Amino acid sequence: MPILPVFKTSSTAPVEACVPSPLDADSGEVFGDASDTTTGSSKDAGIVGELKRLSEADNDYWTFRGRAARQQTQGLTQYPAMMVPAMQAVLVKAVADVDECVSRVFDPFAGSGTTLVECMRLGLDYTGQDINPLAVLFCRTKAGPFHTRKLASVIKEVLNQAGADRGTRTEANFPRLEKWFSPAVIKDLSRIRRAIRQVDHTWCRRVLWTGLAETVRLTSNSRTSTFKLHIRSADDLESRKVNPLQTFATVITDINARLHGEAEALRERGHLSTNGYYRGNIGIRLGDTTKLKPARDLHDLLVTSPPYGDNASTVPYGQYSYLPLQWIDLHDIDEDADSRYLRTTHEIDTRSLGGSRKNAVEGVAPLMNVSPSLKQTLCRLKKLPADRGARVAAFCRDLDSSLYAILNALKPRAYMIWTVGNRRVGGDPVPTDRILEELMAARGTRLVTRLERKIPNKRMATRNSIATTMRGEAILVFRKG
Repeated sequence: MPILPVFKTSSTAPVEACVPSPLDADSGEVFGDASDTTTGSSKDAGIVGELKRLSEADNDYWTFRGRAARQQTQGLTQYPAMMVPAMQAVLVKAVADVDECVSRVFDPFAGSGTTLVECMRLGLDYTGQDINPLAVLFCRTKAGPFHTRKLASVIKEVLNQAGADRGTRTEANFPRLEKWFSPAVIKDLSRIRRAIRQVDHTWCRRVLWTGLAETVRLTSNSRTSTFKLHIRSADDLESRKVNPLQTFATVITDINARLHGEAEALRERGHLSTNGYYRGNIGIRLGDTTKLKPARDLHDLLVTSPPYGDNASTVPYGQYSYLPLQWIDLHDIDEDADSRYLRTTHEIDTRSLGGSRKNAVEGVAPLMNVSPSLKQTLCRLKKLPADRGARVAAFCRDLDSSLYAILNALKPRAYMIWTVGNRRVGGDPVPTDRILEELMAARGTRLVTRLERKIPNKRMATRNSIATTMRGEAILVFRKG
């Protein structure tokens, strides 16, 4: 089979193999052919040509250094490991310009909605899904409606009501509440929560809950330098002064300003109706991607970035979300969101890809017949404590399970853009990008091209070990068979 060049913008470290692999991580070559005569090859060539043009114009183009600003609703919230908005926009546009059939985009790992916002700016329909209720809340807030004048009035009422509240009832009840919040902070957060509950419209409460989530993050006793729940030092807690009411006022005012700016931009592009609703179709779902429900309308393009590995040992999205979700009415987020998501600080992470290691090694065994890279990785990890291999096996098992549902949500010959990072286990990188290529090939997909990028500014907590071990990502473009 002919080979397609990789447009490299950074070097990749070689992976020590204990069995031969047909993919050489340092060769600069991958399986694929944009010049063959199969159906779709002309579009493949067009996409490859456009991405190559961008790469040749700037060897460091995909790093997006200096071009990673989060304007308007892209900066609405803080969330772990967010994607670079401008990069997502370029990738979506590159495919959509070549494949004029692209109108519906799917993101099965939606996160805080970076791809959602860029799709809205391009006037595309979008469906996103995430296992984390906090991510779903953020996405739904960004999707509108954009009734910012009404929202400004409601914000004023909520702030006045919370400021005048003399109630003493604590509006949150979960284990170790007093560890994570001081008595004064508990009192003020309870006032804010009571005021938000008095608001009539669900869309409006969602915006307010988004502001409260950030307020909780900034006023809790957990350190903001890590995504994990980590109590501040005694000296820090003793000297720390926070005012949740003032913090909430600042945060929610900024959120409304960003929503207003986004609405103006969408209106200028013709994507917003006169009553403040996005003209396209937006669907946001809460759920496990491995159990994805069949889509009524298939999608033309997939754009996503899955977790780097099991959340517990990479980016703990669930731990990050645990405290904010305790103060939010979950039924306002989604009808399927309930207290079971908050049974423990690790519940959401356990529900995520690789979160359960039960029978992981046995369950992943069939995949080693189609993924030499996975086989060699697990072979190498046998020399380490058993939990290391189980982590990788569980994640790859669940990732493969999600592929069946994801591909069934796409139209025939639909394109897919995956941004994938290779974590380290036992000091060596796990070639998630190669493993994904091989799992996808086994399901009949075609690798169109791949790019490599450095990570200059991706949101990583300074004390999160993954930040010091991962400096690059692979962008993989596939076509469904």
